[in-house]
Amino acid sequence: MGPSSTYADPDAERAYRRKVDLWVLPMLCLMYFFDCMDRSNLANAKTDGLDADLHFQGNDYSLLILLFYIPFGLFDLPWNLLIKRYSGRIMLSFMSVVWGILALCQCAAKSFGSLLAIRIILGIFEAGFFAGATFYLTLFYTRGEMGFRLAVVQSFAVLASAFSGLISFGVFQINSPSVKGWQYLFIIEGGMTLLIGVLGFLILPDNPQTAWFLNSRERGAATARLLRDSSSEVETEFNLKACFQSWGDWQFPIWCIITFTYPVAYATAMNFFPLIVQRLGYSVVKTNLWTVAPNLVGAVVLLCVAKSSDYFRERTFHIVFSLALSLVGMVILAAIDVIQHKGVAYFACFLMASGAYIPSCLVHAWHNNNNVHENSRAANTGFFVGLGNLAGVVSAATFRTEYAPKYLPTLIATCCCNTVCIIFVTGLGLWMRLENRRRDRKQGQRVREDGVDTSQNHPCEYPGCDKSFTRAEHLRRHALNHEQPRKGFTSRHMLRHDKRDEEAGGPGLGVLNTRKRTRRARDGTIIVRPSQREMRSGARSTTSSSSTGQDLVVEEEEDPMDEAPISPPISGTDPGSLSIVEADPFLAPMMPGGPFEPYVEPIPGQFDAADGSFNVGLGGMGDFFSMDTATDFNLPFAATCNYNWLFDVASLDDAFHQFDFPLGFDTEPFPMDKYDGPSALLEVASMMNKEETSQSTLPSIMPDILETDWMSGASFLGPGPTPHLPRLSENCRRGILSLVMQVSPIGIDGRPRTLDSPLLTLGALQGYCDLFFTRFNVTYPLVHQPTFNPDTIDPIFLAAVLFMGATYSTREAHQLAVGIHDKLRSQLLCHEEFSPQPEFWVLQTMLLIDCFGKMRAGPKQRERAQLFHCVLIKLIRRSNCCSIQDSPHLARSEDIDQAWRQAMDAEQRKRLAMLCFMWDTQHAVLFSQSLCMSAFEIRSCLPCSAAAWEAPSAREWAHFAVRETNRPFLTVLKGYITPGSMSRPRDLNVFARTVILHGLMSVSADLKRRDQTTLRSETPERVGAWTPRMSRSYVLWKVDFDADCLAMKLGQTADPRRFTGLKMAAHALYHASCLALNVEILDLQIVAGAMQILGRTVTPADQSRSQQNISRWLHEDCGPSTTVARHASHLLQDAVLSLHDWDQADAFHFPWCLYLATLACWVFHRGMDPASSEPRMNTDLSSLIVMMTNCPSTTELAALSGKYDPKPLVAAMAQQLATVRWAVVHDAMKVLVGLS
Repeated sequence: MGPSSTYADPDAERAYRRKVDLWVLPMLCLMYFFDCMDRSNLANAKTDGLDADLHFQGNDYSLLILLFYIPFGLFDLPWNLLIKRYSGRIMLSFMSVVWGILALCQCAAKSFGSLLAIRIILGIFEAGFFAGATFYLTLFYTRGEMGFRLAVVQSFAVLASAFSGLISFGVFQINSPSVKGWQYLFIIEGGMTLLIGVLGFLILPDNPQTAWFLNSRERGAATARLLRDSSSEVETEFNLKACFQSWGDWQFPIWCIITFTYPVAYATAMNFFPLIVQRLGYSVVKTNLWTVAPNLVGAVVLLCVAKSSDYFRERTFHIVFSLALSLVGMVILAAIDVIQHKGVAYFACFLMASGAYIPSCLVHAWHNNNNVHENSRAANTGFFVGLGNLAGVVSAATFRTEYAPKYLPTLIATCCCNTVCIIFVTGLGLWMRLENRRRDRKQGQRVREDGVDTSQNHPCEYPGCDKSFTRAEHLRRHALNHEQPRKGFTSRHMLRHDKRDEEAGGPGLGVLNTRKRTRRARDGTIIVRPSQREMRSGARSTTSSSSTGQDLVVEEEEDPMDEAPISPPISGTDPGSLSIVEADPFLAPMMPGGPFEPYVEPIPGQFDAADGSFNVGLGGMGDFFSMDTATDFNLPFAATCNYNWLFDVASLDDAFHQFDFPLGFDTEPFPMDKYDGPSALLEVASMMNKEETSQSTLPSIMPDILETDWMSGASFLGPGPTPHLPRLSENCRRGILSLVMQVSPIGIDGRPRTLDSPLLTLGALQGYCDLFFTRFNVTYPLVHQPTFNPDTIDPIFLAAVLFMGATYSTREAHQLAVGIHDKLRSQLLCHEEFSPQPEFWVLQTMLLIDCFGKMRAGPKQRERAQLFHCVLIKLIRRSNCCSIQDSPHLARSEDIDQAWRQAMDAEQRKRLAMLCFMWDTQHAVLFSQSLCMSAFEIRSCLPCSAAAWEAPSAREWAHFAVRETNRPFLTVLKGYITPGSMSRPRDLNVFARTVILHGLMSVSADLKRRDQTTLRSETPERVGAWTPRMSRSYVLWKVDFDADCLAMKLGQTADPRRFTGLKMAAHALYHASCLALNVEILDLQIVAGAMQILGRTVTPADQSRSQQNISRWLHEDCGPSTTVARHASHLLQDAVLSLHDWDQADAFHFPWCLYLATLACWVFHRGMDPASSEPRMNTDLSSLIVMMTNCPSTTELAALSGKYDPKPLVAAMAQQLATVRWAVVHDAMKVLVGLS
């Protein structure tokens, strides 16, 4: 079966079922046991002289049964509606308490009239129990579990009939002159019922979400499993009109006939079975004993048949079988002389008991399986059970005294009802089978001519496939694996294989032997079970809580870097190891429950329970996401334990003790003040020599591959020649034109574009495609170019690719792209493959549309993109894009081409999540927007090398992939934030380095948000205590990135223009991040005169507040203004020096970074007193930048504040930004024009 579209947690579901079976089901069974015992006890009491003591005459006993069943049948529907309106816990327990009291009152009856009044009232309160219990169980169990659970409940009714005989036998041995035996019987039964009713109030839950015995994970699993079950709506509001919506269906009268006829045999067996056995001529005591065995056999047969019905997913045959079984027993009793043939008659009693009780559970399970609506199920179940209870009137009316001892009319009437029920059940069952086949044919599935057998086996008809499935919908899901355009590696198919491989221990290990690796102890701590390897090798010695903590077991062939703990150490997760008393200022933003942070606001765009299991398939990384309920249920909310692990709180004081900058695993630290370009160059050269020496000792998997030097530059930027670009066909153009015809874009002249426009020719579209892959996809490697086939992808995805490329073309083409973009999202949302867990191409298309709207169009498009941004993030969270750990292993792969395609599919998914995370982080840091994704969500490994990514064929990919190392993103990120905790990898490509930088930016943005939402009335000095730590992490990243750049230059294989672009884009982002770390960028924009920021109007109050903040910022002693000025000046210097060396528009954030740097320089040189009449020196742009970047100390740089006129700088930057086609940058340009 294909993966469900709803989140699944098998371990939690098993625990949920076990707990519900332990607490809910037994309580309902006990309640129903005493309900049915009351009905059976009346017949037992009659055998002990109840009729004589109360002076029954004629048919008084039958009248007592008859008048009991009338309210017993009429009040089922009202009770069930009350259960739906309120809750099963309240109403079922209330009914049990009341009928227990009434059962006690029966012992005080002195005449037939008083007992009749009690029995009528008792019938009212016993009426709704079985219907209510049936509906109540649908709130907890799926339709594949309902049949057997109802049978368990019903078996207690059979046991009640059996044990009522045993209890009666024991009670009737009591010799008391004042209290009769039948009175003791009612006292015992009524007292036990009253006690069970009181326990029901205490134990039963209202629904799974309020069950006291479930944890939050099990409650989520309960909701998810009912949502996946196609017979259930979950937690719908009570709606009286909806309760009766199915009463107009043609099937409703048939259900009425079935539910009225099958209970006649049940009522006969339940109420008159002792009298039937008494016909055999036994005494009162023996009669009660002889009723035990048939009822016990009936209970066993009931459970077996119900289990079989659930197992084979079949109801019709099992119901007909049970009806026929009881029919045979009653025919035998009616046809023979029971005195002469006691053995045969007693055997007929076994047949009657074996078949009479089964339909009562299977019929209602069958109906509830085919009724989706919760309100309708409540009303119909109550009505049908009540109708069945009224069928007891037929049994009671025909069981008259004058018919004794044979009771032939009763048996004949019951046989007729069974026969009618068999006919209608068979007809309804055959219609359902035919309807299922019709729907299968209508939905495009071929059915074999010999038809579907009784097990509902649905075989796959695809040539060479021998799969078969129980249900047609499973076959339809499986058929997606045979879609031709996917060439055998559809996303659904590969997701299942990836999941198997991951749980089995690695790619290609296929057959699973899975089990849950972690469990939660009673005190809330996480306990990790040993792996198979650990159990074979014995217990491993544990390390101290201040060092490595719990290590993740890794494969022997992995790099030493992978031996670092992916899960956080004990010091980060064990509450006992954290000292809140310590006066460390860095703990202020992250320690809840202490004096610093009584409240932390959740992140906008937050994760919810419907987004899936956050700890599934993380390979051990889920340990530090499971500290408490909020963390476990509301991830990716960055919790305290996450930061405790990331910052290694236990060793916080020594984290930057030496402030070393190791460039590899085996390099020595060197002082920061001695670091410069030549020294870094020497370090890189020495590393190259060491690496060449160490590579000679590597095992020879593919000898011809190991000749490549990893420092040659190819692994950083990929092969020099540009791979073959995808070619569009005329079919592709027709698909695009069909889409354009639907959206009708408007041109610059205001008229709709025609399909014969020069902008839509095949050559123009091919140009857009080429621009996408040579401009956009180089800077943001989202789509794998070698496996991209325009002829097999959806036109909407292709349109998103082409018109993103069109934004790099002429203004007319850009305008066309904007017009198509306005309607493209609606086309995607209406697509049949758009769902809560869509295909991967849908996520790629949504990301391209989101990026286009935010960074390649106008304000209207940006606002729309912002609205749907969280939708995209939620869909990514529901996929596996954030948790891809491994790639197919070449040594285990028989088909290298398939391994290549699988690896690149996984790589694309990984990069999609990372690019979405990067853009979300950029908007949070550079635009002061809400952070919607957390760095802790990216639990996948870093991207592969550019050489492996850009390899044009499987064979060339294998040359590079064999030496790829999977490095977890969070582990590498921790290496920069807490350098002493683990080594930092040296051999990372540019894209991986950029992802790490965004991880640092995300952590900074989140900590800044926490400062803004933390109450610090007594400790205001702790605000921003984390800033120096993050600043040093940024510098550490810059050192490693510069070393990478030097290594690429030494290799001399990188394209100079492309190299410069990647380097400048990363440097600009680094400087802008450091700038945002030390000043609020919104204050810079408002002080500079921005009237609107991203659609929000700036008010006078905003201006006043920003003026005060900037003035205070300029006066601060710690020098954040000089730090900002230094970073801003270096950013501007790099931009000017590389002005014509690369296409600056390729990196979307670059123009905005120039704008922020210009504002920072303007504020710095404006000085503390902008209204001062003191003259300022005029200087050109280059001189101003050179002075700022060459100040040897912060003191000298601070002395420049307010001395020079920044207008030439502002005017030059405004002129530069005027050429950028982005509405946000256009507004920024107008602000700079106002300043100049």
